[in-house]
Amino acid sequence: MYMTLEDRILVELHRAGNLSGRPGIVVPSNDLREVKERLGDQRVRDALKRLVHSGRALSVRQDLLVLPDATGRITVGIADLIDAIAPRPYLITGGRALEVHHLTNQHSFSVVTLVPRSVQEFAFRGERAIFIETRETRIWGWVKGGPHLALPERALLDAVTSPRYGVPFSMAIEALHGAAERDSNFINKLARAARRYDSAAVSRRLGLLVEKCCGHDAAEPFRNLLGESRTPVLLRPGGLPNGKIDTAWRVVVNASIQLESVN
Repeated sequence: MYMTLEDRILVELHRAGNLSGRPGIVVPSNDLREVKERLGDQRVRDALKRLVHSGRALSVRQDLLVLPDATGRITVGIADLIDAIAPRPYLITGGRALEVHHLTNQHSFSVVTLVPRSVQEFAFRGERAIFIETRETRIWGWVKGGPHLALPERALLDAVTSPRYGVPFSMAIEALHGAAERDSNFINKLARAARRYDSAAVSRRLGLLVEKCCGHDAAEPFRNLLGESRTPVLLRPGGLPNGKIDTAWRVVVNASIQLESVN
């Protein structure tokens, strides 16, 4: 049976993706190295352009392709693409992680990922992958197996740490209530995550929220994590510095902490 150059390249793409443990996802610079040596770089590039133009491959960004299956369906998601290209270690956190753990019913169209070095953002099927470069020692706390999605306690910690994770404060409150109701040990997990994160400001915010959500005793593990500074921190970073000061937690309550405010 006669095969065109595009047919041969497509077969090679599927084979390489499967061998790399990412079926349907192709990184041509890695996956077609041997083919380019045999056929020539320009011929392969031209064949790839024709495959994309004909719809037999979908270009996500430079050097990243998605291949439809035999029925023409695309079976990979944005988390799979992030897993294919993100340097290790990496962590998908914020709203997408809360959503996957069923701690919010709000869909996040931006998927925030912590990475140890710069990664180019991309969009895929109406969703955007955003990469935040941070120290490798800050990248921890994911579910084992598959894409590195943050554990519920890590995702919630990040949600109250900074608005850059794209989580509305009401979503964080909702998630805290839901996680505490579902898992009797969640507050202890959250306290261990706060201790590892080692930020007095974050621990103050979490301690206040846990106290209001679960009671005075539940917040006890956070009281030893408040630090020495007496300067109050904002409950919601990036918000207006207006609100009552909770002197016990040294927090300016500049956001509503009532569950009733969550739609």
